[in-house]
Amino acid sequence: MKVGLIYYGGQYNHLILKNLKYLGVDTEVVIPDKPLEYMKKFDCLVFSGGPYSVASEIQKMGNSPIYIKELKVPMLGICLGHQLIAYVLGGIVKRAINPEYGLTKINIFEEDTIFRGFPSQINVWESHSDEVVEPPNGFKILASSENARVQAMVNSDNSIFGVQFHPEVKHTERGIDVFKNFITACKK
Repeated sequence: MKVGLIYYGGQYNHLILKNLKYLGVDTEVVIPDKPLEYMKKFDCLVFSGGPYSVASEIQKMGNSPIYIKELKVPMLGICLGHQLIAYVLGGIVKRAINPEYGLTKINIFEEDTIFRGFPSQINVWESHSDEVVEPPNGFKILASSENARVQAMVNSDNSIFGVQFHPEVKHTERGIDVFKNFITACKK
């Protein structure tokens, strides 16, 4: 199995790579200017975080919208990647009324796939000023926080996931398990 990790200049990208490699996953960091044909070699994709706003800076995300729409592989969006997936598939992303930075408690409504075996609340690491306020059609909300209603989402066939928080940061409880559960979904 080979995972493509799409890089947008986020501060934690190396930690995503470290977590995936720790789990024994063949991972390649890719900038989003690669043609669609190049991306077809990956069994799944992870869209990382970054400093951009999808509503006003979508052009800085290169071919990512094409990857999201055209590639039929499991995907995980983290922070900016979560917002990007939601935006491209028709969800609504806006400036957060109460941006979240640092440790935040999220409430998990459904264990689903990426939260399999999790308690109903965990502490996670946040770093965002935009947020998904409405997931795309066909997606359900898996977790919320006091300030962000869509902390995690999944599509109807459990293949496209988004998390607003950073599972790769050590302050996030069970963060490595988010990656383990996603890799399990990739192998199906």
